[in-house]
Amino acid sequence: MSFSVIQNIIITPNSLVEDLKNKILAALFSKNTNQLKTLIGYATDKAKNPEIGETDEKYLRQTLTALIRHKHLLDKATGLKQQTQHLKNLLADKVRQADPGHMAYETWEKGLDLVPWQRPYIFSEAITFQMTSGCSNFCRRCNEWALPKVRRHFSFAAVNAFIDTFIAHGNKDLALYGGSDPLDWCDFPHDITHVLSRLGKTCQFSLLTKIPRGKGDLAKALIKAGIPMSVSLTDRNRDRIRYFEKQMGQVFTKQHATADLLIPAGLDEDFATVKPSITDGYGTEISLDGCFAIIPAFTSALHPFGHKKIRLTAKTTFIPRKKIGRPALLVDYFKPLEVVTEQGFSILPGLLDVQVENILFDNGRDELTPPGMRSIREYFDIFSDKARLKRKSLTPSVVKRIKNRYLSAARFHDLSSDKQTAMKIEILDHVRFTKKDIVARARTCSISFFLAAICAYIQDQPIKCRIIRHLTQQEHMQLRERFQNLDPAPPIAERLENPDTDPWLLFRYYALTLIHDGPTKQVEAFIQACPAAFHPEKDRFIPAALDPKITQKSPKNHPKITQIIL
Repeated sequence: MSFSVIQNIIITPNSLVEDLKNKILAALFSKNTNQLKTLIGYATDKAKNPEIGETDEKYLRQTLTALIRHKHLLDKATGLKQQTQHLKNLLADKVRQADPGHMAYETWEKGLDLVPWQRPYIFSEAITFQMTSGCSNFCRRCNEWALPKVRRHFSFAAVNAFIDTFIAHGNKDLALYGGSDPLDWCDFPHDITHVLSRLGKTCQFSLLTKIPRGKGDLAKALIKAGIPMSVSLTDRNRDRIRYFEKQMGQVFTKQHATADLLIPAGLDEDFATVKPSITDGYGTEISLDGCFAIIPAFTSALHPFGHKKIRLTAKTTFIPRKKIGRPALLVDYFKPLEVVTEQGFSILPGLLDVQVENILFDNGRDELTPPGMRSIREYFDIFSDKARLKRKSLTPSVVKRIKNRYLSAARFHDLSSDKQTAMKIEILDHVRFTKKDIVARARTCSISFFLAAICAYIQDQPIKCRIIRHLTQQEHMQLRERFQNLDPAPPIAERLENPDTDPWLLFRYYALTLIHDGPTKQVEAFIQACPAAFHPEKDRFIPAALDPKITQKSPKNHPKITQIIL
């Protein structure tokens, strides 16, 4: 069926190994043993490559873990168990053969495929600088799927060059480690204390470490130097930490001290459920592998890291703005992102594919969304009559706050015409969003925007859709029983007008129906009747016809998907 999608999404590329991992998962979930044999053969060929990068090796380890989790299928199919064991042996060989070396800054820089406008932003928007590849701890519940055994380090000179560059670009708050322990880094005679002594003059920082074996004296030196340090506890290091505390005569600040962590990750990943998001940052990551954009994601078989990692290249057209901590939690993951482009700061014209996946995985459970982050279910609450009336009652204080912001240093008549107009529009927007018809239209536009993005997504991501169907099948069945009781079903807009309809549940029903059953004439008619766009200044979705930046095109000529290569 021809299906014209008005609202675009942005497709981000996967590495070939990530694609392979997803294909193997899809074949596992569908129990396609013939396809698995071929795909595991491809994975084995990748594992044989001595030059394979850190991130791709992690994808292969995720693949191996998924295969082991489906041991019952391997036992039934001839050859699959042997293939999996061969892949396991090859990855084990990489651990045994690891010979830590040091990379110079110039070597890293020559390996990049970037253009001049991108270079300042990979540093200014960096949230992680990974000084070491591989980890001495290899924790079972590592959300970074850290590679076992330290593989490589940046040299001391390289670390200094990076730090100087970060500071020159105003970036003084980033993590100095990702899939490693900060105490692992060394370049004899230098260790982490020499790095921190330089940082202490310009930046505030703290460390989270498991105190690897052999690093006890280093940890004690850091504590004596007054370096703020927390210890991450596991069953492996619990007794060792108690010993150090006794030696030092003080109790360490501890994290992850419970027997059970909230989020199964690493080797505890079950590849059958969706877990809470474990990444709280947007921006870039710099590692020995290169440079990547980081977008938070709900932890699942699709994104076991808890984020989407996208390699930056010369073809990349945008870089996500840095958001960490509280500012990151305040980002609505279901709205177009703030980015920087060659032309400057901007808002993307549509959703990234990983954002569509987040929408599909967010089933509204409170435990799924981290505290402080607004879920899409909570976003739908702003369209309720209770919320509308609350906004109306707050109008005097909101208007006062807007006026104070514009008129703190000047009278209205002294403002430029642009500022006068901007102030009037802000006040008018608030007042209009207390009107029933405007709120109802905004709700309809939001649903139209999200459904259009999902429609575009399913046209381009058949393998990922198979994985999403597997992970959402139970919820889909429950929603279908609830909403498929009318024949013929009334139009979506008519259902939304019914005061007894829960807009959130209705949206979930149509969103998962698209993934499981494909587009329908009913959804197509709804999107075409109400094409929607995101308005950054209003921070909400509006009819596309009201947005001068959006031009209507005929279905024949309209691009269904905006492909921005990263």
